[in-house]
Amino acid sequence: MAVATNRNLMRTVGAWPASRKLSLLAVVLICAAVFAAIILQARVADYHLLFAQMENADAAEVVEWLKERKIPYRLEGNGTSIHIPADQVYETRLELAGSGLPRGGGVGFEIFDQQSFGMTDFAQKINYLRAQQGELSRTIASLAPVEGARVHLALPEKRLFTEQQKVGSASVILKLGAGRQLKESQIQGIVHLVAGSVDGIEAENVTVVDSTGKILTANPSDEIAGPMTPGMLDYQQTLERRLESRAQSLLDQALGAGNSVVRVTAAVDFLQQEQTEESYDPNRTAVRSEQTSQEKNGTPSAAGVPGVASNLGDAAPTSGMTSSSRSEETINYEVSKVINRKVFPVGTIKQLSVAVLVADRPAPAAAGEEAGAPVPRDAKEIQSIRAMVSSALGIDDARGDKLEVSSMPFESAFFEMASTESMEGAGLYQYLPFIKYGLLIVGAVLLYLLLARPMLRTLQGSARVVTPMKTVEELEAELNRTEALPRPQGDPAERLRELAMQEQGSFAQIIKTWLRES
Repeated sequence: MAVATNRNLMRTVGAWPASRKLSLLAVVLICAAVFAAIILQARVADYHLLFAQMENADAAEVVEWLKERKIPYRLEGNGTSIHIPADQVYETRLELAGSGLPRGGGVGFEIFDQQSFGMTDFAQKINYLRAQQGELSRTIASLAPVEGARVHLALPEKRLFTEQQKVGSASVILKLGAGRQLKESQIQGIVHLVAGSVDGIEAENVTVVDSTGKILTANPSDEIAGPMTPGMLDYQQTLERRLESRAQSLLDQALGAGNSVVRVTAAVDFLQQEQTEESYDPNRTAVRSEQTSQEKNGTPSAAGVPGVASNLGDAAPTSGMTSSSRSEETINYEVSKVINRKVFPVGTIKQLSVAVLVADRPAPAAAGEEAGAPVPRDAKEIQSIRAMVSSALGIDDARGDKLEVSSMPFESAFFEMASTESMEGAGLYQYLPFIKYGLLIVGAVLLYLLLARPMLRTLQGSARVVTPMKTVEELEAELNRTEALPRPQGDPAERLRELAMQEQGSFAQIIKTWLRES
């Protein structure tokens, strides 16, 4: 039966015209190609990022590890990014972490995991230096703005005497992310990290350089010569941002978010001043010291009657007393003196320049109509905004502060378009798996409609049993046999026979037409 069906199908297709044969061939080829592409696409797994921004040595080790375990991968970003099937990303990362990959910034102290008995002392020192450099590179690369780091250490040989010992130095090369910058505090943190991790290196002997060759560490001589140090500039920017945030939060509450913009420029006085003042008042005196001393003394003396008797010693002697006194007083006066010592603070505000831009007020819309063009805010409202911002920021006219408030329409079409495009792109990426499955279903339906269904119809048509046509004599014999059979009243066959007897010519033509159609 199947052989007969195939032969009938071949004869049927062979009887088709050439255009119909070419159309069938084109439909078969197109459906086969589309269905094969859909099947191949369905078999290909989605690739997700495993690691990015890798060093060449780390990427080579990871690729070798993936080859050993026969995990498919793709290299992108000039070989710095590795993608693997999405269903194996997390498991592969855990296994790589267990194997110590990627190392990130060269070799570390794992270089001593495998020791060799024939290694010399010089090789041991070199390995220790490499391990220190690698560990420092990994630690520095863990900072958020840093994508990669290299550390070079210059350690002199140990000397017996301290005065003969040379000072070590270190150099750090940083590769920062796109649009990322390091703060001064972060740079100083890197400097002190290196100085504190390696014995014999001081913080002033550590140099930090970015990938463009710019020196990030500040030189003391440059700080003295330059107008502003990085710390001063950082303080000024922080002060400006704090003032802007204070005014912006106030305006957002009054006008609504997105209806105002505040910009502040602060002139800061970083001059260090110290003043000492001495003042004297000649009209006011005070006793500083007073000293008084008195002295009294007396001495006895022998005396007699003058004459010959006294000289000869015959007369009795007489006694006497000699006394003296002395007094001294010293008073020191001091003129009144006042000493004032003033130390002026550093970082005071010399002048503020504030610019405030507010959006125009939207025009009220009538019932059933669209809103018109925005209307500039009136002078009374501008004045109230000016007074409010002036009080919030402490604007001082005597200091020369300036405050400008302007009302203008905001142009937000560009930002709305950019946000809409980004949201559409994110949504499309989210539904990519569903789109792929939908394409598979559409391809299957097209394959059925364009190929399977026409082929089934052709097979069903060719599989029909073709009965041979009966001749007129056979039809008359059957009619005679049916005449001999009794017919019930109202039988359709009896009525058909009577109709054929009445109109023989037209009825015979109808029979012939039926035969041809069958």
